[in-house]
Amino acid sequence: MKKASALTAALSGKRSDAPSSVVDDFAKHTDSFSFPCLDRNGKESTSGVDDVTHELEKASLKGQTIAGSAPTAVILSNGSVAADYELNPYRRRGGEERVPTPQASVDDRLRWTSLGSASLQSNFMADALIGSLPQGLSINEREKIFANTPLSPTLSMLSSMPSDKVGSRTLEGRRLRRHVLKGAVIIFITAGYSGKRFIFEKAKELGVRSVIIDGPDSWCQTLQDDKMIEKFIGIDFSDAESVFDKCLAACKKVQKDLGELDGVCTFCEMAVPLVSRIAESLGLSGNSPAAVDAARDKHSTRAKMAAAGLPTPRNMLVQQPSDLKPAAEMVKFPAVIKPIYGAASIGVVRVNDMPQLEQAYKRVTRELAKAHIVAGALQQGEEDDEDSAADQAIEATVSQGNADSWIKLTLMLEEYLDGPEVDVDLVLSEGQAVYGAITDNWPTVEPYFNETGSNCPSILPTKQQQELMQMAVQSTQCLGFKQGVFHVELKYTSRGPRLIEVNCRMGGGPVRNTNLLVWGVDLVEEHLLTCAGIPSRPPIAAKPLMYIAEYSINAQKTGKMQHIDFLKDWQNHPDVLYARALVQKGQKVTCVTDGMPTWVCELMVVKPSVEEAITFVKAIDQALDIPIV
Repeated sequence: MKKASALTAALSGKRSDAPSSVVDDFAKHTDSFSFPCLDRNGKESTSGVDDVTHELEKASLKGQTIAGSAPTAVILSNGSVAADYELNPYRRRGGEERVPTPQASVDDRLRWTSLGSASLQSNFMADALIGSLPQGLSINEREKIFANTPLSPTLSMLSSMPSDKVGSRTLEGRRLRRHVLKGAVIIFITAGYSGKRFIFEKAKELGVRSVIIDGPDSWCQTLQDDKMIEKFIGIDFSDAESVFDKCLAACKKVQKDLGELDGVCTFCEMAVPLVSRIAESLGLSGNSPAAVDAARDKHSTRAKMAAAGLPTPRNMLVQQPSDLKPAAEMVKFPAVIKPIYGAASIGVVRVNDMPQLEQAYKRVTRELAKAHIVAGALQQGEEDDEDSAADQAIEATVSQGNADSWIKLTLMLEEYLDGPEVDVDLVLSEGQAVYGAITDNWPTVEPYFNETGSNCPSILPTKQQQELMQMAVQSTQCLGFKQGVFHVELKYTSRGPRLIEVNCRMGGGPVRNTNLLVWGVDLVEEHLLTCAGIPSRPPIAAKPLMYIAEYSINAQKTGKMQHIDFLKDWQNHPDVLYARALVQKGQKVTCVTDGMPTWVCELMVVKPSVEEAITFVKAIDQALDIPIV
């Protein structure tokens, strides 16, 4: 479905009714060099910042190969297809993994049965794990562990350096931080989908001794063969109750074999709760389980923001039919009904009046009642499955309606948020926000809210950007986060900025590329630094290095892809950073009128201004002759 004007949509937000003094106070007491959206007028530039900008411009990032953002088919040394997560079709920029879905298509069914139920259960960390994790430690327990944890060689080196120099935002400061990070032993709990290979390439470039704990048939074991990582450790994930103990034991074994650990981390959404508990059990730097759990629970997030005095969408829990009327009276229409936690985007519906709410409640509760756990992951139930060998295999391992034993399926009615949507990518270090940049998201394809495109830097008015940045920073801090990279989703509504959600890890899709190309900040590097307990102070360009727009094009008709050569005329264009197909020859694709639309390709372009980049990528879209029959 074609959208009229991304630029018009992005500029349609209204001014906030929040007093300007609040935003001015935030800007006044914040290091403006952390946030490209803040007005630097009146603040003296330093030679260090000028040097950074000059050095980043010389890096010629435009000429580099830009890493892909989708899973790739990885073949193991024995010739078998490696286990690999899928990318949630609702959350490409969010970068959320999901277990291969047997219900999605015939191709997925065949792949699912070729892997086999046992393989799926042992290779994929999934939703069932969340409910099996232990509670976080008490303050006294944490302090006792930290007090008895010896300093690693990395932290010993850091403690011998002058803090003002190693924490400087200059090129020399970055050189010192990289020197400290080199040789650090960092454990990654699950590698995520294979499109994230660039993370481990960057870690290798920085001299990190990476160890990955993942399923025994994971694609990432090839990284050890390529000498990209120090070690791969296969863990059987089939018994959710034992995963924490297995991972903790594996970490202690690495500690015995390689020396004191410097950090444990992940770039995978579903592993974040596990990592927070592993880190505190080992006395390593990390965010608390309480902060992570609050971010993953939509209602808890809203409650904490309200307690902190931050504006939050009107919302109310809906636990039974009698809750609908009081919830509607409190929230008002239009509204959105959704599960508060762990439902893999099942049952998110907009409603405009009471009859629609009552109907949607029945439909959503029915969907959730039919949802089932497949290899530990929540999957949506099907009305009519085809009678096939693949279906019989599925039925042999899937029990209908078993999700409520693993996943919290309480619903929430929440105010519908109007206005333009943005992503704010943040870096926190020692409790402070040290980097933040805004990317404008384009209108989604409704009713499925399928993502389309984005642009960076933002073209929203400066005051709106300041308010959005303030909301993003305060939201992460009120949840209790202290360090790491965050992908924060917000909207600038007619009532001012409002949080959608905080993702407590780096975003997916083009997110890393966008921040690197526009502002010269590598989110992978900054996350590794904070994971190892090293302060993050990324050098940031004083002005955009590039003006980019990226576009994920959805199928305009349902059928089969005849070939993928339709992008070749654009792949060597000087202003096209990449033009890549996201489907294969012969693959069935779906348009929005027939169901959840299929992404067929992704584009990223650069021009002298954001507006020109938007116009250019839209022109490419119109010119493409996509061979779907």
